[in-house]
Amino acid sequence: MNRQEFGDLTAALRKELFDKKGNRLTQAKLAKKIGTLDPRTPLSDIVIGKIERGERAILDNQTLLNLADGLELTIGERHVFFLLATGLDHLQIYPDTQKSEQILNNVLTMLADIRQPALLLDRYLDVIAANELLLKLYHMSDINLSGLGNKVNLLDFIFSDAFAKAREQMTAQTWHQFAVGNMIYFRRMTLPYRMTPYFKNLFAHLHQNREFRWFWEQILYEEKRYFVGGESFQMGGNGFFDSAKKKRFRFLTAPLTTHTPFGNLEIITHIPRNEETAVAFQNMAKRVPSKAHQFSSWPHKKQQE
Repeated sequence: MNRQEFGDLTAALRKELFDKKGNRLTQAKLAKKIGTLDPRTPLSDIVIGKIERGERAILDNQTLLNLADGLELTIGERHVFFLLATGLDHLQIYPDTQKSEQILNNVLTMLADIRQPALLLDRYLDVIAANELLLKLYHMSDINLSGLGNKVNLLDFIFSDAFAKAREQMTAQTWHQFAVGNMIYFRRMTLPYRMTPYFKNLFAHLHQNREFRWFWEQILYEEKRYFVGGESFQMGGNGFFDSAKKKRFRFLTAPLTTHTPFGNLEIITHIPRNEETAVAFQNMAKRVPSKAHQFSSWPHKKQQE
């Protein structure tokens, strides 16, 4: 990411914050906020303006740390933010001679071959594809992916009516942890693209959902300011388990990342956490073919970024 792009990103992150009166943070208000956090900061509204215009060529450690604190970045976001500040663009960080079509085909083949329920996400957490096992698992739990249209975003999905059946099977605490974990994941993955038109339109759509708005802000007050790589989850096991025993699928969702010049692709695999779930997944795999279903385009979006 060159200096101008980093400046645009910094400005976008600043505009995501509001003061106590509900007004977006100006450069001056951000500088004042950072000065309160660290009276020795080299950042002023003039310096912040130069950074946002791409005129600041050298970003020292203290400047970056102060910016991350002032912008209220989570730990996952800070890691990405510091990497972007090197001035290297994505093609330099993740060089690849393969065309995007070949990269996607290879990942889709891997997705189909995985004999656990799995889905493929891009840098915006749009669902690019899902394997047959995941569709079978969700169908058994009355979760309808097809009802969301051709383009499915993970955050849009978990806050939608289509996910209501799965949510009903969680305790309030489990749902809260699940939503917070996925929101942290969303913020980390999308951070390099917050200034793009595609993200702005996606965020405007997601922001219409009251629960999305609440969790987007809530994670700033949570003790959990990290992303460990997977979320614990459970859903009803109708059709495989004895309903009288009221057993459920219990699994972790763990990412397998493919770094590409076009942004990361992540296969999210459902890994069993107990023997009953492992046996149920194994029995399901015997009856379900190895196949991947693509939902969204990649890397280019229908709406230009």
